[in-house]
Amino acid sequence: MPAPTSDSLATRLRRVRVARRADAEPRVQATWDVVRVGVTVPTVAWLIIAVAIAVVQLSAGAGLTGLGSATAAGWLAANQTALNLGGVTISVLPLVPTLLVALGTLRVVRRATATAATTGELLRIGGIAVAGPLVATALGLAVIAEGTASGPVGNPNPLGAFVTTLVVHGVAAVIGVIPRIAEPFFEEFAISPTDRVGTRAGTAAFFVLLGGGALAVLASFVIHFRRVGELTDLGHGFDGYLGLTVLSILYLPNVVIGAAAVACGASASLGGTLVDAFSTHAGAMPPLPIAALVPQDDMGAAGALLFIVPVTAGVLIGRVTRSADVLAHLRAVAVAVAVVSGLVVVATGVAGGQVGELGHAGVNAPLSGVFVVASLGVTALVYVGAGWLFGSLRERRGADRGDDDFDLDGLLDGDADLDDDAYTYTDTDTDTGADADADVEGESVDVDGAATTSDADPDDTDTGTGTEDDSGEELDPSGPPGTAADRGTKL
Repeated sequence: MPAPTSDSLATRLRRVRVARRADAEPRVQATWDVVRVGVTVPTVAWLIIAVAIAVVQLSAGAGLTGLGSATAAGWLAANQTALNLGGVTISVLPLVPTLLVALGTLRVVRRATATAATTGELLRIGGIAVAGPLVATALGLAVIAEGTASGPVGNPNPLGAFVTTLVVHGVAAVIGVIPRIAEPFFEEFAISPTDRVGTRAGTAAFFVLLGGGALAVLASFVIHFRRVGELTDLGHGFDGYLGLTVLSILYLPNVVIGAAAVACGASASLGGTLVDAFSTHAGAMPPLPIAALVPQDDMGAAGALLFIVPVTAGVLIGRVTRSADVLAHLRAVAVAVAVVSGLVVVATGVAGGQVGELGHAGVNAPLSGVFVVASLGVTALVYVGAGWLFGSLRERRGADRGDDDFDLDGLLDGDADLDDDAYTYTDTDTDTGADADADVEGESVDVDGAATTSDADPDDTDTGTGTEDDSGEELDPSGPPGTAADRGTKL
């Protein structure tokens, strides 16, 4: 029975309500929390773009005329929407802003889904994170349409703008939700461990290719540093230098992706210039410092060093997916090659496009996937074949030596057996049955080895100096070998 308390009834009722609230299931997020997921990234992006464009226009002495249209165009460019500038279509857009807005969406979604309890909440958060940028794109299209008559920015394709925005933020939202849905997804669709390992290996190989492309770009920058400086001087002033430098940095991921594709055997174009690993066909290029990294002469034998990149990625795939089961190993390699080739196709497709009157820039996306499959797939298969061959030779060599089932514990046990065999215990007792039956009824053996009989006659005593054996014969302790003096001797 509960102890009496002096608390009032109102106090006790308040405690009950607090306890019920604590035990209740967590409610869905508040409306503002969900809305914040959708408006955070577009708002921050628009503010940053507006400030950057305002600084550029003010430094150039152009004032703030057309700031709204330029900001809207910057948002669309960040979402990889082809722009119409002065009647010229530019679809090769820098990837740095795209990666930044995608990273912002990913972080917002991941933080918002940390406390989500149901699949419905996850879907709702992901949908809001994509809906917000779509609304911002619609606003940007309206602003550009309003300022078309007085500005250089033309009306872009509305459908293309919505599709690219949906893809950029949709992929980011899915990646942000993956930590919460990965395990249930694997269990629901019974994704095998082999496929999981292959997917991870393919993703790692993709980043190896990007790393190799970055190293190639860095080496080209060192080699063509003088020409980079010459193109930067075309800015004719601090603001021009700064603008060309920033624009080149924004396009840097595009060049890295193209270099990675070239390392796998594909051909890249920039304006009228066509480049592959061994030859270069020079032509007209845009006057940007980043364009100076494109070789103007044949690389010759030095271009063969680029193939170290796909070979390294292929060896990584073969190594990560290794398995004692050859078929499982081959399946994981196939999954990995498919993943890395798909990622390369998407990356090259996003990084390339039209540069107005100069023509195409980038790599043919489908062909880049074919070259990735050929280079990395062949390397990984060679690794698998070499591993299988060496394993077979090792097993055959072990079978020839008779130690195919080599085991350290077994070897130690074998040494113990050899030690036991090195020592032989010999008993010269002519009556082995007597030694085997030491516990005969009525007899006991004392510490000195002398036999006594529990029911012996007290009058029957033996005053001799010998010892009587089981047959009743008296043995002399100092007798010849084979007598009692030799019993129990170890050889």
